[in-house]
Amino acid sequence: MDTRRDADAIIDLIPAMAWSTTSDGMFDFANQHFLEYIGLPLADIAGENFYRLFHPDDVAHLGSEWRSIMAFKTGREVEGRIRRADGTYRWCSLRQKPHLDSKGNVVKWYGVVLDIEDRKQAEDALKETKSALAASEENLRLIINSLPVLVWSARPDGSADFVNKSWLDYAGLPAEQILEWGFLDLYHPDDIPEMVEIWKRDLEHSDHTQLKGRIRGGDGRYRWFYFSGRKLTDANGIVRWFGVNIDIENLRYAENALRESEAALRESEHKLHLIINTIPAMAWSCTPDGRLEYWNQHLTDFVGLPFEEIVGFGFYRMFHPDDVERMRTSWEEVVATKQPNPVDARIRRFDGEYRWFNLQQSPLLDQEGNVVRWYGVVVDIEDRKRAEESLRQSQSHLAHVTRLTTIGELAVSIAHEINQPLMAIVTNAGTCLRWLQDGHTDLEQARLAAERVVHDGHRAGEIVASIRAMAQRSPVRMERTDFKRALHDVLFLLREELQSRRLEVVTDLPPEPIDVLGDRTQLQQVLLNLIMNGGEATPHGAEAVIRVSCTQSQEGEVEVSVSDTGQGISPEQLDRVFEPFYTTKSDGIGMGLCICRSIVEAHGGRIWATTNHPRGSSFNFTLSNFKDMSVDQ
Repeated sequence: MDTRRDADAIIDLIPAMAWSTTSDGMFDFANQHFLEYIGLPLADIAGENFYRLFHPDDVAHLGSEWRSIMAFKTGREVEGRIRRADGTYRWCSLRQKPHLDSKGNVVKWYGVVLDIEDRKQAEDALKETKSALAASEENLRLIINSLPVLVWSARPDGSADFVNKSWLDYAGLPAEQILEWGFLDLYHPDDIPEMVEIWKRDLEHSDHTQLKGRIRGGDGRYRWFYFSGRKLTDANGIVRWFGVNIDIENLRYAENALRESEAALRESEHKLHLIINTIPAMAWSCTPDGRLEYWNQHLTDFVGLPFEEIVGFGFYRMFHPDDVERMRTSWEEVVATKQPNPVDARIRRFDGEYRWFNLQQSPLLDQEGNVVRWYGVVVDIEDRKRAEESLRQSQSHLAHVTRLTTIGELAVSIAHEINQPLMAIVTNAGTCLRWLQDGHTDLEQARLAAERVVHDGHRAGEIVASIRAMAQRSPVRMERTDFKRALHDVLFLLREELQSRRLEVVTDLPPEPIDVLGDRTQLQQVLLNLIMNGGEATPHGAEAVIRVSCTQSQEGEVEVSVSDTGQGISPEQLDRVFEPFYTTKSDGIGMGLCICRSIVEAHGGRIWATTNHPRGSSFNFTLSNFKDMSVDQ
């Protein structure tokens, strides 16, 4: 008994879970290490109760294995999960060996349980790693074979040991005809010497290679490829080259086309540069914010200034001092509104002389309507300006002649107008003398007669002054003009003529004063011409009405209308009546209305004709309202 207790004590001390069963497999012993591991007393697992230690999913398998072991009386390793004292199942290895008697019968079974949970986890992790590695290798093969480039690898001597599916598909050959040095048979004969030389040089002296060459495809056609490879050494020290061949046939075509296009563009730019610098105009371009960035040679030669001094906003220094502020305002408005607005200004020539130019601009817009660049030309209009000035002088002379002609035509009426106050002066002077004679002296009556003499003298003087103002040739004076007073003087001058023609002039004027910016004499000529035209359009002897009306708009315009009840103007003649030398009168020269238009447009207004219903016509024109502005404004 002591020997058995000593043996049990020794078994409890070994660092393994030991157990034993009877010959028929009934559990009858477990050492202390085993009992502590499972956290149960021996009584709870004795007999066949030891099956309660196993995972439910493993019981059937372990029971079958145990019966097989007992039947063949041969021990072997069996794996299963055993519940530990903390309730977790851990993988364990169950090893057993039978104790046989002299006849070979089993007397007892002895065994151990080894915890192999860590080993099982390591094995599972290894399986997962191998599975992932296999999947990764498969993915890598798929990737390499699906890449739209020819992938290859080579040995240190340069012979190929791998080509991907794209390589095989392009060449239309099996791998064995491409590997080793078979790929050289697919290279263009003209490219092989240089390509082999580069390949051998890089194999010996470099860790990468780059070259170009032509490879024959399965269709028999050669295409250009870009070769790129790199030398790599793996963990085992094995050296291999890996690389790709990229089809650049289309790129070569594109490069050739690009080179041709660039050459054509350079030629085109050269021609354009020649054209821009030789056209008889001064061309320029500006940034979207209005800064000068280009000025052609023609203009540079004209101003005689280096481009560095006029680039950006330096171009303002070329304009006449009186035009700079106007040009700045106009250009800023053009840039802000993105709308072209040609403008005239004087530019200083290299010799100091100023000449008139017309500056025209046009924006280049993108799809969103933003200005990409401004382009424009500067056109010399000095001769045109001089011609316009000459034309204005000629028109002024012609207007003066027209006034004199009108005055001549009204000579009888004017003489009658003047004769009336002169006869009244004579009569009143005689009356005054009679009341001053002895015996008939009446100082009050003499004073009244003298006052009438003074009044009639002023009246005659006003008539003469009005005629002189119309007849004299004075320069244009744009000043504040009382329109109502100017119209009154014209009607006063035409009073006798209108009465002789049995014409009634009706005015429709607003009660407030009408002040316009203009030349009094020229504006009176316009009114006189239009009123006389209305009278001449009415058959002689017929009673007719000429209406002069005037309205003021909030926009600062004064619109004047002169209407008659005469024979009217046909619709097809309305646009032509203001043309020089065009007339509807049998004895007219066709300059009256042309002069009216010239005067009105010189005042910044416009003039037009309309047909009245049921008869007659109207001539309308606009003037600028003075609005208490100074003459300089």
